[in-house]
Amino acid sequence: MRNLIKEKLEENGYVLGAFIASGSPTNVEILGLNELDYVLIDMEHAQTDMETMVNMIRAAELYDMAPLARVYDPLDGPMMSRMLDVGIHGLMIPMVETKNHAQFIIENMKLAPFGKRGIGAGRGPRWGWYENYNKGEANDNTYVIMQCETIKGVKNIEAICQTPGLDSIFIGTADLSQDMGCFGDNNNAEFQSAINKVLEACKKHHITAGIVTGTVEDAKVRIEQGFQLVTIMNDLGFFRSTTKNRIDAIKNSL
Repeated sequence: MRNLIKEKLEENGYVLGAFIASGSPTNVEILGLNELDYVLIDMEHAQTDMETMVNMIRAAELYDMAPLARVYDPLDGPMMSRMLDVGIHGLMIPMVETKNHAQFIIENMKLAPFGKRGIGAGRGPRWGWYENYNKGEANDNTYVIMQCETIKGVKNIEAICQTPGLDSIFIGTADLSQDMGCFGDNNNAEFQSAINKVLEACKKHHITAGIVTGTVEDAKVRIEQGFQLVTIMNDLGFFRSTTKNRIDAIKNSL
């Protein structure tokens, strides 16, 4: 069992990923072929089911690309455990606002003595092939990402960052800007101050800072700023905008 995210972070200092909203193992495989570092299978805002997710995990693993998933219910602990049982390498939990919620997540993602996740014998431990899976290997190699996307989350970020077992804090810029009353205005001074507060807390407590980006320049700026877990696209959003540009270009050329 490997922790591909940590391996790639140690090698390059940052990792690039994509949200996958399509439910398409083919899209995952193509991104792996193109040497993307990780995919975030979006089960919060997309239609993907568990069985499809397993095939997407397999597609990512073919190319040593880390398969992660964003859960649809941040308070459903058994669902988190089940996703890990079928082989996802790590989870992103949205709307984390308190130390208590952060501890709840760790308890449901980690096996004893750190958590209360039940012992499983399915695809996660490869049906027993990973002999040390239930003896600490799963705890060491399961990647835990918590999203900071509210004013309350920013306020409590110092306490959240001190949660044992936490690997990464990922800023949800859309929800955070909406909660701050400046949706879509990424240049808002208070919004940028909140982002910097989260980033500094992550650096202080040796937590990997993550953020969503939408352009090449935006990704470059965030990585130079110190963000290490960076998403660079949503596969369906990228498909929509790219095909629109191609269609319009042809029509306008005639």
